[in-house]
Amino acid sequence: WVDVVIDDRLPTRDGKLLFVHSEEGSEFWGALLEKAYAKANGCYEALSGGNTIEGFEDFTGGIAEIFTLSKAPPQLFKIIQKALRLGSLIGCSIAVTSSYETEAITTLKLVKGHAYSLTAAEEVNVRGQQVQLVRIRNPWGQVEWTGPWSDGSREWSYISEDEKSKLNKVAEDGEFWMSYSDF
Repeated sequence: WVDVVIDDRLPTRDGKLLFVHSEEGSEFWGALLEKAYAKANGCYEALSGGNTIEGFEDFTGGIAEIFTLSKAPPQLFKIIQKALRLGSLIGCSIAVTSSYETEAITTLKLVKGHAYSLTAAEEVNVRGQQVQLVRIRNPWGQVEWTGPWSDGSREWSYISEDEKSKLNKVAEDGEFWMSYSDF
């Protein structure tokens, strides 16, 4: 662990925080934590880019593991479920092949090279078959997946009201469901 001492002067433009900020605008712990992390790394610019796994390790002191989906173990969905039950943090992103693709938005509204959180993994019964779903969160709070199992998609009409109420929270909050196979 490293102690970092900061003041409460935060970078702003026109009275608004430049970087991390809460939706309400009245919480500052995130911006203060970001400032301490920037100081520990030399400057704010040092926080641009990087890999989610580095942040997870830096902030938790935990040990991280990377799975490349094209080479993932066959039981990865069960591994994800167990990790989430144990309180693990899980991040995911779409790899970019050039700087031109960084932050490019796909036709189904996923952002390439962007750090997402994986927040849930559940199975639902669709017409007698189990379908694996993952819930993903875009920390921007906007730009959500528009493919199958997205907010308001027709797939939600194929499951029971009980399952739907347990899983489906429709809001433009950056969090969305998608099938594990699409993931």
